[in-house]
Amino acid sequence: MAAVEDPIHIAIYDYLTATLPHGWKVKHTPNKPRSMQQGVREKRMGAKKGWPDLEIFGPIDGVGRCWMLEVKPPGVTVPAYQRDLHDELRDAGFAVRVVRSVEDARFAVSAWRLPSRDMLIRDCEGASA
Repeated sequence: MAAVEDPIHIAIYDYLTATLPHGWKVKHTPNKPRSMQQGVREKRMGAKKGWPDLEIFGPIDGVGRCWMLEVKPPGVTVPAYQRDLHDELRDAGFAVRVVRSVEDARFAVSAWRLPSRDMLIRDCEGASA
C-alpha cells in the first residue's frame, strides 16, 4: 500500500507547502509502528489509530487553526474505525477530508477558504466574485 500511497502523499505535501502562505505549516503524522513493542510504546505516548495523515496549521482572523487530510489511493476505502475517528474530530470542531490526489487537496484548500498562492484557486474565486 505504501508504494501506491507514498507518491500521492508526497505530491500533496509538496503542493500544500508550495501554495500555502509563508508561516503556515504542514505536518505528517506517521502512524505505522515497525513492531508490536513500538506500537505499544507509541500508543502509550498518544498515537491514535486512524489519525489523519496531514495536518495544516495556520491563522484565520488571527486565531491559530488546524485542518486535516487523510491520504488514500484511488479506489481504497476508508475503514470504519478511521471514519469514526474523523467524525469525532469533526464533532470537536476540526475540518477533516479524505484526499486521493493533488486535485482533491486543491479542492479542500478552496472549500475551506484557506489562503493560497495557487493561481487556479484564485482564478476560480475571482470568477465567482
